[in-house]
Amino acid sequence: MHRVVWTLVAMVVVLYFRGNLSEYLKAFRDWYVIKWHLVAASLLALNWYLFVYGVTNGRITDASLGYFLCPFATIFWGRVFEKETLNYLQLFAIILAAVGVGRLALNLNDFPYIATGIALTWSSYSVVKKRSKLGIFASLGMEMTLLAPFALISLFWFGTKGQLVWGTYGVGYDWLIVSTGVATLIPLLLYGYAVRRVSLTTMGLLQYIMPTMALVLAVFVFGEPFGGDRLFAFSCIWIGLATYGYDSLHKAQKQSCDSP
Repeated sequence: MHRVVWTLVAMVVVLYFRGNLSEYLKAFRDWYVIKWHLVAASLLALNWYLFVYGVTNGRITDASLGYFLCPFATIFWGRVFEKETLNYLQLFAIILAAVGVGRLALNLNDFPYIATGIALTWSSYSVVKKRSKLGIFASLGMEMTLLAPFALISLFWFGTKGQLVWGTYGVGYDWLIVSTGVATLIPLLLYGYAVRRVSLTTMGLLQYIMPTMALVLAVFVFGEPFGGDRLFAFSCIWIGLATYGYDSLHKAQKQSCDSP
């Protein structure tokens, strides 16, 4: 809830100094734009909720697996909605990544419903963002505005129950809460910028960067074990990424040579 409120505050400040405030305010006169971003905001909120629910209810592995399934859901929507095609090398890269993710999924004891929900909500959010008529700043501003009333009501409810964290652990902790606005704003803006400029297939495979970075932190910073299962899974994923990257670079070089 704090995350939504402080992201909105940070977003309004950015909109004001960038001169996009008029675009943001004008968008609320268009009911079609409001409905489109209400869908985006709902998908984003549900994605956050599922991850938090998984982490706080002993389903961390299930929740984490969701970010490995996201690329496949994003690629699927790219095929369905954007009519994107794959060459044989790209298909090989995706199959390799799928083998790695499948090996990770075998460690779960039941159906990964949280992971499935996370993958479907985030990939669907990608489709909505790609088709948004607003600029990335006004678009994210509208999403946070639509979520803010629900966040404020939730904060008020927790306050009446004496369960509000704000003001409990000192000023330093409160500033950490405020900083979640900037920490949320930056990656969402960058994602919104990128998803409109590259294919959903490329966006999907690039999403493996985040869990890979999380793995590096887990192993080298927090000392978590890195067994044979993870080694096999991540080797497949990384080789798949390298293959896709090679294919993309090769096509870019070919286009550069062919252009006058």
